Amino acid sequence: MSNSKQHGLVVLLGGFVTLFGVQGTPAFAAEGDAFKFSASQMFSWDSNLYRTKHDAESEWMSTTSAGANFDKEYGRQVVHAGLSVSRTLFQSNSELNSTSPDARFRWDWRVGDHWSGVLGYSYGESFVGFDNLGADERESHVMRRLARFDAGANYWFHPDWAVGVSGATVRNRYRDGNAYRRNDEYDMREANLNLTYRPSTGNRIVFSLRDEEGQYPERKKEDGSLRDWQQRDARLSGEWQLTGVTRLSGYIGYTQREYDYASGRDFHGLTGRIGVNWTPTPKAIVNLAWRREIGADQDQVSNYAVTHSWTLQPTWVVTDKIRLGATLRYLQRDYRGTSPVACSGICQLRDEHTESYGVHLQYLPTSYFDLALGFQYDERGSDSKLLSEYRDYRARTAWLSGNFTF
Repeated sequence: MSNSKQHGLVVLLGGFVTLFGVQGTPAFAAEGDAFKFSASQMFSWDSNLYRTKHDAESEWMSTTSAGANFDKEYGRQVVHAGLSVSRTLFQSNSELNSTSPDARFRWDWRVGDHWSGVLGYSYGESFVGFDNLGADERESHVMRRLARFDAGANYWFHPDWAVGVSGATVRNRYRDGNAYRRNDEYDMREANLNLTYRPSTGNRIVFSLRDEEGQYPERKKEDGSLRDWQQRDARLSGEWQLTGVTRLSGYIGYTQREYDYASGRDFHGLTGRIGVNWTPTPKAIVNLAWRREIGADQDQVSNYAVTHSWTLQPTWVVTDKIRLGATLRYLQRDYRGTSPVACSGICQLRDEHTESYGVHLQYLPTSYFDLALGFQYDERGSDSKLLSEYRDYRARTAWLSGNFTF
């Protein structure tokens, strides 16, 4: 038996032990316990691992995860914390094997009857999917490290109304010394001024004025607008129970991004992310999501991309233990932040669209264990004839996963 096949067999056997062996664990968290632990196992198959237009390579993968969560109230203070780690193994491409940690902490604080706020930090590492990499990077191991710090305070001048301020810093880096991604590392800072309305019904509406500044520190100062960005937003966000079976959540706003040295790359327009949850009967659940957003993009010739997408996810509750669902998604990405100088005139009108179709079956035999089986088809196309050779692709993925909470 070849080393590749032996490694694949070890991956599968180890995963099945994790997936099915944990069911015999005798200890479970009691209701109200501050600590909860989880373990999960997923096997997946990808028909086009490197997301190429030609010479597709299929691959089997195994991802094993374990974690712990802590939630506890101390008087009027609430503390949330979590720590998890995931190990992903590839059957034929063992050089891509990786371990990804994830940590998060949040303190929901309250002082007296008028002051409340939040203090939080999160850090995570994740493998950058090959659909986000350029042609020269497809044999590379690219791991993203994202750290975020949040802080905010609200003054409740009325039982239903509050004014407040909040801010955040984000640091995006790539580990393993990957040279391809150095130019895409960025630092971002944001500040918000908020007006909140939260009636006794549990609904919530927040009006925010947001200011954001960002920089790609590894890009040269001479790059001008390719190195720095400034953005301002006015947003209306919240969660609202429209009817007994319909709930609305998300935000809608107006975004303005400007460049001192390249006004032709400015953006002014509508942005938002809206989700609708509709439960017409106890057996049917329909989720519809729309979003139009801009953000820092992982592209050496672009500061941002405008992403516009629609997602429909219907679910049929077959029995108390079985759910059957589907996902339909259309995503369009417009690289409006592209610099004509950096592109040498070849990718100024770059635009990509991705279509995804998937089905999944979930089995929940107990409240602490569930299994899921799924399949998805993805297809991406680019309107740039030059870039379509390495941006276009078709891929099919299938997976079996199990999750155990105790």
